Amino acid sequence: MSVSNENSTPVHEGGCLCGEVRFRIAGTPVSTTICHCTNCQRNTGSAFSVNVIFHKPEEYTIQGTPAIYDDAGDTGNIVRRVFCGKCGTPIESRSVFSASEYTVIKSGSFDDPTVFAPDSEVYCVTAMPWWLKGIDVPRYERFNTASISAEEDAAAKAAAAK
Repeated sequence: MSVSNENSTPVHEGGCLCGEVRFRIAGTPVSTTICHCTNCQRNTGSAFSVNVIFHKPEEYTIQGTPAIYDDAGDTGNIVRRVFCGKCGTPIESRSVFSASEYTVIKSGSFDDPTVFAPDSEVYCVTAMPWWLKGIDVPRYERFNTASISAEEDAAAKAAAAK
């Protein structure tokens, strides 16, 4: 949910997949960045991470007890990965030494991530080649067929190709 408080400061809420960890942050992000670094790829299990960056938010609270993993970035500085220990949802990346005055929230963990459009991409040197080229593939509103899942469809296509 995105709302405004009495000072008309935007307030954003979010949490993990299972609901064990919830957060509330007030302020306007300074940037929304797609990060292609290999650590973000592994942290998200995807080709990149979309990070919403706040500078010294007016309010930031977390309910629940998130799990934490300290990860060394390419500079050697610690990036503290904050996630739900129950369902694994990434919530935050904290730069412990290099940029501690910023709060970096994973956009997919917001209740309404649609308000955060990326304005830049970083670590493009390790971006997936197909991302940089752009891909022209069919796009589907939900499943790629009316009756079977994407996994079943892919298995059937692989079997037919043999």
